[in-house]
Amino acid sequence: MVNILVPTDFSQASFRLAEQAVKSLNKEVNIILFHIYEMPSGISDLIRPEPPYAQMINDTFRQNCKYLKYKYPDLINKICFKYLTGNTQSLFNHFTDANDIGVIVCPEDYVFVKASKTSLDPIPFFKKSKIALLKDFSKNKVAEPVKATEEMQLDTAQVALASA
Repeated sequence: MVNILVPTDFSQASFRLAEQAVKSLNKEVNIILFHIYEMPSGISDLIRPEPPYAQMINDTFRQNCKYLKYKYPDLINKICFKYLTGNTQSLFNHFTDANDIGVIVCPEDYVFVKASKTSLDPIPFFKKSKIALLKDFSKNKVAEPVKATEEMQLDTAQVALASA
């Protein structure tokens, strides 16, 4: 089972993106709908009564999650929403490590839509990460980052040397 990170702006389009990813991968997955926010810049941001996503996670959002899980019961193990507050690549990398992300859904034609005034575009973080990107649903291709492939080859060579 693989954990896939799907960017969400809390719209129907996000769920279509998740559905395309599930059909394209055609294996059991955990879907993590993801949104990233700027760090709070002032004291008033820190003491706000509710998080920026509170208005976005409504009954329609929950029903879309349930419907997707109902439609693909053999392929979707779990659907959840997670967010990140911050704007550094290091923070994003720690987030993906902590959540054991195996694939990031990032189609070539993806257009970021701000869900709130503090929303950040996740694409630059996705492209700089060492995690495989699902870019093209028509070819069912997951693009492995170059660095990850080089590390994998190095690990194989180290195993071969260690066993010799």
